[in-house]
Amino acid sequence: MKILKSFILVNCCLFLTACVNQVSSSSTFQIPNKIRFEGKEYVKASHNQLDEMQHLLYLPDDEKVNPEHWQQGILIFLDKNSQHKTLAQRLALREKIFKQQPKTIAKLQVVNDELRSEILYPPTQREQNIQLDVSRGRNLDCGFAEIQYATKRSYFAKNLQNLTAYKNDIAKLMQKFNQLAWQIACQ
Repeated sequence: MKILKSFILVNCCLFLTACVNQVSSSSTFQIPNKIRFEGKEYVKASHNQLDEMQHLLYLPDDEKVNPEHWQQGILIFLDKNSQHKTLAQRLALREKIFKQQPKTIAKLQVVNDELRSEILYPPTQREQNIQLDVSRGRNLDCGFAEIQYATKRSYFAKNLQNLTAYKNDIAKLMQKFNQLAWQIACQ
């Protein structure tokens, strides 16, 4: 739970710096009810809003949907972003934040007008799993939107603090995630 709260807090801070062209007050985000990825269908399990930002969690519909305890999920972050910052500014902020987390491995880049992230989170005392996150963020007419896939892996070797063993896994996951059709639009 602590890693999830930290993750949400970091992403909330990051979304405050989202980049958009002129934000139209009449334009709103259009989001899916279900998302299909890696042979599973994910359904909306929670939806939180704080001012201009929204955070949605989608969990596999073939499992008990519990926003507090999950192993795989798709997260959508939406920000109307009245600050109009660029993707380069958002990237710089993320790099700064992840430099302060020395045990976390983060690969961040802007590719084809998307902010892409591959993050490996180490286990914590409260969250005993390694978490692999891949994300893609875009500027839309209604704000900045990001879709992310997160999966947790069991962590058996308590003294092993090397996440590099998962670099191939996360690279393959990102390759698959880049093929997922973009799920967010403006209406």
